[in-house]
Amino acid sequence: MKMLYFFDQFLDFISAVVKYVILMMTTCIFIIVLFTVFSRYLFNYVASWSEEVPRYLLVWIGFLGAALAVRQDEHIGFDYIFNKLPPTGQKILALLLNLGIVIIGLIMVVYGIDFVKQFGGDWMESIPFTNIWFYSSLPVSGALILLYILREEIKGIIALLNRNE
Repeated sequence: MKMLYFFDQFLDFISAVVKYVILMMTTCIFIIVLFTVFSRYLFNYVASWSEEVPRYLLVWIGFLGAALAVRQDEHIGFDYIFNKLPPTGQKILALLLNLGIVIIGLIMVVYGIDFVKQFGGDWMESIPFTNIWFYSSLPVSGALILLYILREEIKGIIALLNRNE
C-alpha cells in the first residue's frame, strides 16, 4: 500500500504540472488572439503564425485535458447502466470500461509514436519548427492516460478483492 501512496503522489505531481501547462497554453492562446485582433484592426497587419500557433496549442490542450479527465474519472461512462447494477457488477463494469480506456491509450501511444516518426520532421506551415512539437501531443497524452488508468485499475481490483466495502 505504501507503493500506491507514492504512485498517487507522483500522479498528483504530474497532474499539477499538466494543469499548469494547460493554463500557460490557454494564456498564450488568449494573448495571441488579442494581439491578432488589435494588430489587424489598428495596424492592418496579421502575423502569419497567428492562426497556426493557437490551433496547435488547442490540440495540445484537448489531448492533455482528456488525460486529466481520465485522472479525475470524468471520462465518458455508462451511468444509467452502471447505477442499475449491484455493487459487484459496478466494480466489474468499471474495470471493463477502464480496459477500454487502456486500449485507447495504447493506440494513442503506439500510433502516435509512429505518426511522430513519419511526419515529425515536416515543417510547420508558418513558423520555423518541425511538426514533432505538434504530433507529439498524441503519444504524450496517451502515456498520461495509461498512467492514470493504471491507478484506477489497481484501485478497482483492490475494491473487487475487498468485498467488505
